[in-house]
Amino acid sequence: MPPVGQADTLQGELIRIAGKLTDQAFRNGNMNWDADHERMWRFIGEKIGSDPVFSTEEQMLIREKIEGIIRDEECPNLNDDSSPYYFISEKVVDWCMAHVPLIPFAKDPNLKR
Repeated sequence: MPPVGQADTLQGELIRIAGKLTDQAFRNGNMNWDADHERMWRFIGEKIGSDPVFSTEEQMLIREKIEGIIRDEECPNLNDDSSPYYFISEKVVDWCMAHVPLIPFAKDPNLKR
C-alpha cells in the first residue's frame, strides 16, 4: 500500500479503506464522515459481500454490518470485538488471504480520501 492515496491492487485498496475508516470511527467517532465514507464502505461490501469464499451466512453478516455502519455513522458501535468495524476488517483480511494473486486496481479519480 502506498503511504498516501489509493493502492494499485484490489487487496491493498480493501485493506487501506478498512483501516482508514475503522481508524476514523475509533479515533474521532466519524466526525469527518462524508459521502466518500459511505462509498468506500459500499465498495468493500460489493467486493467481498457476495464472494463464495464466505458462507451464505457470512455474506449476509458482511452486508448487514456494512449497512449498520452506514446507518449508525453518527453513533458508531465501538464495543471491542462486537464492533462491526472489527468484523469487517477481519473479513477483508480473510478475503485477501483467500485471493493471494494480486488483482490490479484502477484508481477512482473521484475519490478524495
